[in-house]
Amino acid sequence: MGALAQAGRNYAAEQVVPLLDDRLTVTLPAGARAEARAQSLMGVAASGQTETRVLYDVGGERLVLLASELFRVVPGELRAAIDGVTGGWDLPPGQHLVPLDTGPDTVGYGYFPLDSARQAVPIADAFVRTAESGIVRIQLFVSPNAADDRDGLTELAAQILRTVRPGERTLDAHAGSRVLAGLDGETILTADVRAGWVGRQESGLSFVVLRLLRLTPLGGPFASVTLYRGSAPNLVHQRFPADAVTRSGGRLLGLPTDWVHVHTGIGGASAVHMREALVDDGHGQFVHALAETDEPAFERELDELLGSIKRA
Repeated sequence: MGALAQAGRNYAAEQVVPLLDDRLTVTLPAGARAEARAQSLMGVAASGQTETRVLYDVGGERLVLLASELFRVVPGELRAAIDGVTGGWDLPPGQHLVPLDTGPDTVGYGYFPLDSARQAVPIADAFVRTAESGIVRIQLFVSPNAADDRDGLTELAAQILRTVRPGERTLDAHAGSRVLAGLDGETILTADVRAGWVGRQESGLSFVVLRLLRLTPLGGPFASVTLYRGSAPNLVHQRFPADAVTRSGGRLLGLPTDWVHVHTGIGGASAVHMREALVDDGHGQFVHALAETDEPAFERELDELLGSIKRA
């Protein structure tokens, strides 16, 4: 019996670990530690409000817990909504999901058989509903040398998921202003949103990003706006052929500029409209705005949001 499987059969819930900046908590064996994924040189630092990675090492084996904020909601029957999502997963041949006995407002599944050929072997996947009907995903992985006792690992996963509890933090989705702050903490830009939008800021080594997301049903449409300020913007439309790109006149930060539009998947079930604009903000800095949605009903909200962006 491996060390992690033994930990599952003799579970010791000793250490409370906050997830997603205290959105949830989980109680793990002593020695578990939160450790964010390494930041790439040109990428953004992982936000503790969107992802928490927890490691637990014992007997030369490793368990990894990954919690992710999905910015989706399920106000109705939870299991039916989750089954609707997981039913479309592309699993390895012969593998299927097995429901786990978890706590309230949590739907979890184990994997049978385990795919031990992977560098990180998935042992369980769960979806937790928070007080405001938001959904957090919790994934559990083990190192390949721990994967020879599926029953013990499944018990470990179930024991962990039963300890998940609500934290103190909730999503701020009220109508009002969202701010983009510089690396010095000073507000640079603001944007006004309707109720139902949440914002999160991310920072790179020399740039800042504000991501605004519309809370929508799990498995349903999406809408988002990304605001970037830095010296090296990444223009999305440049990835597409010229005949897929259109332009329209408009303004950003009160300055005249072209809005560049790309429509993907036209005629399909997931047609997406992307539009972006770029303006020079002085001193070698640019402001780049990108809006995306696959739901025409959100276009008016996006128009209002983009039109509200202004300097602080």
